[in-house]
Amino acid sequence: MTTLQQQYISEWHDNFVNFIGGLLSVVESLIVLPGATDEDKRALGQIKLMLNCRDAKDIENTLANGIVRHDTLDKIEKIHKDLVDISVEHMIVAPLTKEFLKALSYYQIGQNKTLAKMRINELLIPICQQ
Repeated sequence: MTTLQQQYISEWHDNFVNFIGGLLSVVESLIVLPGATDEDKRALGQIKLMLNCRDAKDIENTLANGIVRHDTLDKIEKIHKDLVDISVEHMIVAPLTKEFLKALSYYQIGQNKTLAKMRINELLIPICQQ
């Protein structure tokens, strides 16, 4: 693997770790707010569990080892979609607005995955099956 490929995967790892850590920090801050309802705390607890799940740890470890797998990309996509699902589910807006926001978010998540694949291909980074 070239230095550029290793650097890309290393930065991707660092960005993922910072993303998870940043979201966990936000969740912790929101849970202790005086205005947080029991329902808010329940949803934030779900998010916290999701951010600490096996898939998140697997993504972190795989990228830390300089490996890119198809399921790594799929797991990243799933974590993002799960975050959208939990967030939209707890919004107090019209159902149609929720569906639009969900579709918009899913579209952007899909675009991000496509761009990551393109960059991986451009850098000739091998994608392992398992």
